[in-house]
Amino acid sequence: MGFVLAFVWVGLTVGLPSFFWLPIVALAVLSFVNDLRSISAGTRLIAQFAAAFFVLGSAWWTGLVSWPVLALFPALFFVVGTTNCYNFMDGINGLAGITGLIAFASLLIFGGTAVSLPDFSYPIMAVIGAILAFLPFNLPRARLFMGDVGSIFLGFLFAVIVCLQARSWADFLVFASFLFPFYADEAVTVVERLWRGESLLAPHRRHLYQFLANERGIAHWKVSVAYGLIQILVVLLVVIGRRNGIGHVICVDVVAFVLWAWAHYSLKRRYFLKQQGFQ
Repeated sequence: MGFVLAFVWVGLTVGLPSFFWLPIVALAVLSFVNDLRSISAGTRLIAQFAAAFFVLGSAWWTGLVSWPVLALFPALFFVVGTTNCYNFMDGINGLAGITGLIAFASLLIFGGTAVSLPDFSYPIMAVIGAILAFLPFNLPRARLFMGDVGSIFLGFLFAVIVCLQARSWADFLVFASFLFPFYADEAVTVVERLWRGESLLAPHRRHLYQFLANERGIAHWKVSVAYGLIQILVVLLVVIGRRNGIGHVICVDVVAFVLWAWAHYSLKRRYFLKQQGFQ
């Protein structure tokens, strides 16, 4: 809840519109209740779509963004998808915290602000400060967990800021790439599960970070730091690529994704072949 309180306190101080922070707070409260007492996935999904529609729809209605109205619908799916992706990736010590720290710092440094929008700089700084305060209690040994209230909040906030601050498709791709390891791990894992014929709704441990921490026995902090280093590399590459046009950004993302998929497949294949005595 510290992330949420820091964000709202600073947001109110700098005069952030209520249509921006109020749905985020409502979603955080629902996620907190879910941490204490399970709420059905359908209810949570409806609440996420409603919160995303309220924030993005209000920004469009008040003229703070200049998208065509049809862009609102894919934006809703992007926000809800990112929210749940972040939640799914919060599975080992430090991973969600380090990734959030780098993603929001990247938005702060490279995101810029459209003239028509409120200044998100101070609320983002507040979130970064809250993550920095949280990490010593979560890494290397977890004495405090982020929970749904933290991971849902960070994923939702990141995706909303990406949508609002992007002034072009190139901006959108660059900003979204700041969370590259989470998107790549989730996408490759979904493909693997579909290939294995598994239900996407069933619990699983197919993510690469889960494999490295559980099957390979690598310390959580090492996996989390490795994800963070890859994230920083992708951030720098897409920012540099942006100077040469959207084509270079797409190339960086495609190459990085292919390498991620290759590593996912190779590491698991080598491990299971060794388990079966073929190596």
